Amino acid sequence: MRKIFLFLLMGLVLGIGFNGTAQENINPREIKISELSDNQIRRIHDEMMNRGLSEQQAISLAMARGFTRQQINELERRFEQLGDVSQSQSGNEKDEEAASLFGEVSEKEEVTKTEERKKLFGFDFFNSENLTFEPSVNLPASKSYIIGPGDEFSIDIWGTSQQSYQLTVDNGGNLNIPNVGPVAVGSLTLEEAEKKVFNKLTLIYRDLAEENPKTFAHIYLAQIRPIKVHVIGEAFAPGSYTLPGSATAFNALYLAGGPNMNGSFREIKIIRDGRQVKTLDVYEYLINGKTHDNISLRDDDVIMVPSYRYRVRMSGEFKRTGIFEGKQGETVADMLDYAGGFTDKAYQERLEVFRTNSRQNYFEGVGRDNFDDVLIQNGDSIIAGEILKRVENRVIMEGAVMRPGNYELTEDLSLTSLLERAEGLREDAFMERGQILRLDDNLELENIPFSVKKLITGDFDIDLKREDIVTIYSRDSLRQERDLTIKGEVQYPGTFDYRDGTTLSDLVAMAGGFTESASSSYIEVARRLSHDEKSEYSKRTGHLFQFTISRNLEMDEQDGRFELQPYDQVFVRRAPGFVNSGTVRINGEVLYAGEYNLSNREERLSSVIERTGGLTPDAYAQGAMLTRKVETDAKTKRLREQLMERDSTLQFDDMGFEVLAIDLRTALENPGTRDDVFLQAGDELFIPRELQTIKISGEVLNPVSAPFVEGKSLRHYVDQGGGFSDMAKKSKAYVIYSNGKAAATSNFLFFKNYPKVLAGSEIVIPSKPHRDPLPATAWISIGSSVASLALTVVTISNTLK
Repeated sequence: MRKIFLFLLMGLVLGIGFNGTAQENINPREIKISELSDNQIRRIHDEMMNRGLSEQQAISLAMARGFTRQQINELERRFEQLGDVSQSQSGNEKDEEAASLFGEVSEKEEVTKTEERKKLFGFDFFNSENLTFEPSVNLPASKSYIIGPGDEFSIDIWGTSQQSYQLTVDNGGNLNIPNVGPVAVGSLTLEEAEKKVFNKLTLIYRDLAEENPKTFAHIYLAQIRPIKVHVIGEAFAPGSYTLPGSATAFNALYLAGGPNMNGSFREIKIIRDGRQVKTLDVYEYLINGKTHDNISLRDDDVIMVPSYRYRVRMSGEFKRTGIFEGKQGETVADMLDYAGGFTDKAYQERLEVFRTNSRQNYFEGVGRDNFDDVLIQNGDSIIAGEILKRVENRVIMEGAVMRPGNYELTEDLSLTSLLERAEGLREDAFMERGQILRLDDNLELENIPFSVKKLITGDFDIDLKREDIVTIYSRDSLRQERDLTIKGEVQYPGTFDYRDGTTLSDLVAMAGGFTESASSSYIEVARRLSHDEKSEYSKRTGHLFQFTISRNLEMDEQDGRFELQPYDQVFVRRAPGFVNSGTVRINGEVLYAGEYNLSNREERLSSVIERTGGLTPDAYAQGAMLTRKVETDAKTKRLREQLMERDSTLQFDDMGFEVLAIDLRTALENPGTRDDVFLQAGDELFIPRELQTIKISGEVLNPVSAPFVEGKSLRHYVDQGGGFSDMAKKSKAYVIYSNGKAAATSNFLFFKNYPKVLAGSEIVIPSKPHRDPLPATAWISIGSSVASLALTVVTISNTLK
């Protein structure tokens, strides 16, 4: 009903009638423009654009049909709100709307993209995400379109006479024009049908055929009937497909997924009325961009995809590689064109062709001169090799020359002339020896030594050959890299390049000078044995020297006389009296909590507490906890890693600190005793308030925290948690006190002595180890063993009697 109303509305606005009485039965003034949907307004606008009418022309026609100015203004406002409605509506939306009006078109069949299918040249043409041949129902029909039943014509007459028709071609191929009669347009092209209809209209509108007409006609194919075509043969999805009447052969092949792995791209047949009307070669489009074979389809056309006749694999240095199809009479040169030619790395003088006959495989080399002569065969595999990486006319100069690099090998190029091209030697060139690395006639490496000194004096020269490598050494490259090492209390300890004349103060300055902890009066230098000393065996391994240097690195006579030698190692010791002034942090129930500096090496717990002003009345000294920073060295980490590799159940907690179990109350009551421990930099002491709860965890029925009651035992607090669970290991129950200490249950015979519970403690009940129950077979085995033992005992007893 909605479609009928929309067509009636368009007929009323644009002056298009479906029959002679359509316009007389509907009053245009009764149509409310404000109630029309945006899609209906877009359809009106698109129809105006398709007929070549401007908005003003359409409005004039509407007013001539009886619409009021108010309705026209409302229509103009709707056009302005939508803007360029013909562009704002996407192609997909138009296709969906047209499909709903003209009938559903078939959707593309999905084809799985395997690696082998991707190699087939042309597969992506019909199955690419970026290239689509989806048929569009909005495409106008071409002038060569063949008219058939179901096609719909729109005819507008304006000028002296005004009339509009919207007529459908009947099953007999006739277009019935009121007052004219049937016009046979079936099987005519659109161009021929338009001319024939125009000539018939001149019978009732004679002014149309005059030289200066005052009456005009516009004949337009408003709706194209859908057609059904059949894709058969070697397609990925053969079948019957419904397409718009303007569809082409590519549209149908696209929906069917194109030729499959056995199908031909070169000889696709278009069959119409039992006759082959076209042979489609897809390569003409893929290679040359020609579309002359892509003809428009008609209803009931058959697209036959035959099996391929020639398939060739192209691999190697071609611009396009994969599986290509050939035709009879095509040559290797044609295949090379389909592959896009050679890459820049290809050896182009010869191709390797592997082919088969009915019995076996064989190889054929094809030279460049024969590319046009060698015909392809089905199953051929053509390979383009890569050019050699060797360079035909190159020599290489490297080492202590001004311009090392590659040089062109010219005729009679000598070593002297090559040195001149390299702009001569560097200052550090080693004059006694150079070498030429050359491939001899047996392709083995050959070394040709020469004297650089004789080369520059003209006493030696040699002709160079292809790929010769000439090396002139520098003095530094022929000796071990010389350095100096400084360690200990300097700003930047490490290794530095040796320089002639470097003194001890120079090296300290290169290392950034002394740190505050350095002892400038005790510096040690370790030196290797000399060459002469190492020539004979001795127990000595080196020399040691001790020096004193002023902290401001002033030059003195001793420093000036002692020069460092290559590979010397300098050690700057720490001053014996230097100590980093560390701090400890006191938190919790003291009068003045915070950080405190350690005044001496033997600062004890009690003295720091005294500096804080003492404990507050709420302090719980028995619960005080002391933590100390711990740095895990690399050796310990490696040892832990090795242990965990051997035993995967091992775990190490590396929290960066450890808990020291202390008794603060005893330490304060007895200063200087064992409980009054020495503090270290980074220690942190926490003194809590007196806690009034006990925490019960582990294998109890209800792990909770319970109020602390002075004098109550561990069993009392376990009962507060519902008692022991079935998995509780009662004999291993233990208590963790708030200061970090712990106490375990002691056992004597069948009696358990549970540890004392203090305020703030945590009671932990561990679980029994898990044990799998014995299976029935084990019990049977045990029973059998017991029975056998009893029988043995009875037998022995009877024997003794």
